[in-house]
Amino acid sequence: MDKVDSLLIGISILLIFTSFEFYDMNINGGWYQQSIPDLGGASINDITFLDSLTGFAVTNQRADSTGFILKTTNGGDNWFVSFIYRPPYDGVPFNRIKFYNDSCCYVSADYPWLYKTTNRGITWDSIYTGIWPQSMEVLNKDTILFVKEGGFNGGLYRTTNGGNSWHYLYDFGPSYNPNKIYMYNKDIGFVCVESISSQLYKTTNGGLNWFVVPGNAFRRIFFADTLIGWKSFNIMKKTTDGANSWLSVNVPPEGGQILTSGVRPFSVINLDTLFGYGGVYWFPNNQLKGMIYKSTDGGLNWGYQIPDTSFGFVTCNSVNFVDRKHGWAYKLIDGIHTTTGGSDTTIYTGIVNNYQTINDFILEQNYPNPFNSITNIKFKMLNSGFAEIKVYDITGKLIKVLTSKKYELGEHTVRFDASELPSGVYFYKLEISGDNGKIYSETRKMILVK
Repeated sequence: MDKVDSLLIGISILLIFTSFEFYDMNINGGWYQQSIPDLGGASINDITFLDSLTGFAVTNQRADSTGFILKTTNGGDNWFVSFIYRPPYDGVPFNRIKFYNDSCCYVSADYPWLYKTTNRGITWDSIYTGIWPQSMEVLNKDTILFVKEGGFNGGLYRTTNGGNSWHYLYDFGPSYNPNKIYMYNKDIGFVCVESISSQLYKTTNGGLNWFVVPGNAFRRIFFADTLIGWKSFNIMKKTTDGANSWLSVNVPPEGGQILTSGVRPFSVINLDTLFGYGGVYWFPNNQLKGMIYKSTDGGLNWGYQIPDTSFGFVTCNSVNFVDRKHGWAYKLIDGIHTTTGGSDTTIYTGIVNNYQTINDFILEQNYPNPFNSITNIKFKMLNSGFAEIKVYDITGKLIKVLTSKKYELGEHTVRFDASELPSGVYFYKLEISGDNGKIYSETRKMILVK
């Protein structure tokens, strides 16, 4: 058994489910429907928002090979066409839109042209590249990376002059050239072939060299820093060591009224708060509704909302949040939007089989973190009640009960002395006994470094 398998088994022990019973679920509000204009069959391939009002979307091609770049200035309530292109090729859509500051961006497509705006889409310039890329990353106003999967010239390409000339940077081999690329910064990035789930490559020198790291391919990937990141393929996983190992996240599982489960598109607000989409909830009248997932502990545990939509919004291709309140989820031509962060989120915890609304209590990240021997855990009780804080190691073994007593309304701090423990990753869990006899909990990670 290798190190990664041992780590996954340990986390599975920590996150063991005691049953799959769910409370009766009411549809949550806080979301409303949006749609792009009727473009004669064209639908969204990629979408991004700069702030709570301004967003852009790029489409595939309709029957006459026309593609569109769309823009909104009122949060997606209305969209207008920013650019129209009719290429001399059939079935070659726009595939990626990427801003490198709040005014300037590039749009790539499955044909050898690149499009650029420097004034938020008022005008667009076209640049001939000679490359038919599947994915693109923009590092700055001049440096762009393309990946091309198939053909004799597949591989990684780079420009350092805004697309005017390109250098063939890396060949991954005749049977394995990537169709997905993500760069955290100018040096660290990842590529994969989406249809092959067994290979993930990483670079630490801007794409000059690549090496295989554990984990499968990704449809979405995002890193908050050089160590902590998340990716989704068939399931969602998290790394805390720069992709040397990955842990499966704890989403509400299939069973009962949840027909399918799993975070696919997702959006990261900060190290703690993430939104995602992927599950399907069944109602007794045979109506299916998609589930918005939310995590407030960095993806360790996830809850869900069910948007109050009457038009059958079940599948989703993209999730974008610009802050905790303003977010969008879009499929082909339809979307949903919130300006409040949705409504109450029902949290499914993996350590105990219970639910809670997010506002029942607040558990903060320990400080300092990482820490050497001593750290403080702060939490806020919104009502008086019995509370316990337990510490677990990476295998799920209970290390210590820090406190177990009644607490009054207000803020409280508990000190954790880990001087006798080895360096490593630990978890602390706050359990609150509710008036209804249920146990509510939240778990966070801390890192001991000696």
